[in-house]
Amino acid sequence: MNRRTAGVFLGLVLVIALGIVVLWWSQREEPVAPSQLVAPETSESGADEALAEFYFPGNGGRLFVEQRTLPASEGLEEHLSSLLETFLSGPEAEDLYPAFPPEVSLGHTNVTAEGIAYVDLTITGQSTNLPWGSKQEMLAVYGLVDTVLLNLPEIQGVILLRNGEQRSTFGGHLDTTRLLLANHDLVAERVQ
Repeated sequence: MNRRTAGVFLGLVLVIALGIVVLWWSQREEPVAPSQLVAPETSESGADEALAEFYFPGNGGRLFVEQRTLPASEGLEEHLSSLLETFLSGPEAEDLYPAFPPEVSLGHTNVTAEGIAYVDLTITGQSTNLPWGSKQEMLAVYGLVDTVLLNLPEIQGVILLRNGEQRSTFGGHLDTTRLLLANHDLVAERVQ
C-alpha cells in the first residue's frame, strides 16, 4: 500500500469514526432541566395531602418510582424537609431498597432565592466515606436528587452537605462538590 492509498484509507476511517460519534451524540437523551418538568399532581383526597414520587434503588441497578401521599406543607422548605425525611425512611415496597443506611438522617435544609437547595445529611458513626461501590453511591445520591427536583420544580439543583460541610464525595466515587441535577439515565421505565 503506497502513502496516498494509506492516507485515503486513514481519512476514510476517521470520517466513519466521526460519523459514529456524531450519530451517538445526537441520539443520546439530553438531560431535562428541572424547570421543564411537571410536578406530580396533588392528591384528589383533599387539600391537606399531596402526591409525591420517590426514587428508590431496586433490582438491576436502577431507580424505581414509589408514589406516596404526604401531608401538605405551607412553605417550600417545610415541603422539602418532609419529602427528604420520608425518602430517608426508605421505601414501602418490598422489592425496593433504602438509598441510605439508617445512620443517615436529615440535618437541615435551605433553599436560596435562586432555587438551589442545600441539603445537609447527618451521618453518625462514620468517620470516612460511606462503604459503597460506585453504583450504590450513584443510586443513593441521584435517588435523593431526583426525588427533590422532580417533585419541587421551584428547585433548580441540589448541593449536598455531610455533617454541615460540602465534601468531595459520599462514598469515594461520585463528585459532590458541584451542583447536582436530575439524572434520568438511572430511572427505570415505568410499566403501565
